[in-house]
Amino acid sequence: MKNLKVIFLTLGCGLFALTMTAQEITSFSGMWGPEFYQDKDKLTWKEIDKIMSESQVAQVNWEKSKKQMFGGMIAGAANFGTAIWFLVNENDHKSVAAPAIAFGGTAIIGSIFFHHAMKNKKEAILNYNDSVGNGTSFRMVPAVNENGVGLALKF
Repeated sequence: MKNLKVIFLTLGCGLFALTMTAQEITSFSGMWGPEFYQDKDKLTWKEIDKIMSESQVAQVNWEKSKKQMFGGMIAGAANFGTAIWFLVNENDHKSVAAPAIAFGGTAIIGSIFFHHAMKNKKEAILNYNDSVGNGTSFRMVPAVNENGVGLALKF
């Protein structure tokens, strides 16, 4: 009976350790923006958005980041428009003071939005990784070798 309890306890611990397989997310700067990876697998924007939306700890910062990114895109479009306005006025030999001020203002506003969006995106990933990292740094895996059948600790 004692051996039966030990076997069930060992199997229970092994199954519990096998279910903890969530992986941390890593972000790298790419040519067209950040690229996200889980282990060696590259994540698409849809996959990372789904992962962040399902994680309660990261969802708030991720949603803030998306809204701030949208604000930055609007400011960027306004910046592009003011650049065209500046070039047209310069080409027609008109005053360029107002377009230059508008161009500088929209550039500053857009950069503030993008900076805060990247900061919140980084915070969301760090919060997600912290929630994943609460597990142990090892897991138990079934092992079969010349000595028999059992469980092995894998680090």
